[in-house]
Amino acid sequence: KSKTHDVMYTRLLNVLQVSLCFLVLSPIFVAVGHVDHDHLLCRKCGNEVTENYIENFINITSTQSEQVKIVALYGHSNVTVQTLRNPANNVFELVTLKVAGCTGVGKWYSEHTWFPDYSWKVCVCPRCKAHLGWVFEPSTRALAEPSQSKASSEGFYALILGRLISEDFSDSLVIGLPKIHQY
Repeated sequence: KSKTHDVMYTRLLNVLQVSLCFLVLSPIFVAVGHVDHDHLLCRKCGNEVTENYIENFINITSTQSEQVKIVALYGHSNVTVQTLRNPANNVFELVTLKVAGCTGVGKWYSEHTWFPDYSWKVCVCPRCKAHLGWVFEPSTRALAEPSQSKASSEGFYALILGRLISEDFSDSLVIGLPKIHQY
């Protein structure tokens, strides 16, 4: 064997060892800096809309609901989904949430509300502007703060089921690199 061959062989072994270390250790480095959890994403652009933890789902049902179901959804066993119809005869399946990253746009409306004593604004994805649902706020508070675009601790979000996708499900459709979060 030549000396050049030995040097190349040694370098190749070093590269393989470093690569193996990277493959073994990189998930550990990612895990140290981030507690892995699922999000609900905008189905149109993939933007994170809210964290997917059961405490974020709240059971606020409308007296105008055509149907209320308790279903297994997004990895949780008891999520309330309600079917509501707007004055234009559009039907929506909704989940109600405490926190969401969509943005309320326009003015507050108290007419045609599904939730008495609450006013609403259309809520859109901040990235692609897709209509994701509505933000609801007690009417007295909405009148006092017309430019408010997020729900207060007294408000909530009603998001359209078909406009959301679970991050875990979305990731299962993609084969490839490990998930790395940047915040």
